[in-house]
Amino acid sequence: MKRLDPKIRVYRNLHLHGVVYSMQARGRVIGHAENILLKNAIFIVQKGGQAKVRETKRKIVHAFVDGELITDPKEMGLMIKKLNNANNTAYYNPYTTNTFVDKDGRELVEASLVLLTSVGGKSKLQIV
Repeated sequence: MKRLDPKIRVYRNLHLHGVVYSMQARGRVIGHAENILLKNAIFIVQKGGQAKVRETKRKIVHAFVDGELITDPKEMGLMIKKLNNANNTAYYNPYTTNTFVDKDGRELVEASLVLLTSVGGKSKLQIV
């Protein structure tokens, strides 16, 4: 089995049906998943890509979450419990926000934990 690099870049894949996230390591796509758990995450929005989306009204990948992939089942269980107890979500919409923001509209730069998943066919980010 191929070992995954713990430091990855995650983005929503716009070409696959449903909510699917792509994972990159060292500039190459290493896999796809519907649920991804990261620690020590950093939120990135490329301003040039954001401007192009706003100008053309067409989606392009320009927003990412970088972090360390959690794959250990025991650690995953503990971290998901922690995320559910925190009950804090985040989102990014290139038409209404300039950055990733939490549910109260505060700008996000980093988070100790991020769960990227899907709820009702929409992307969902839970954060701590």
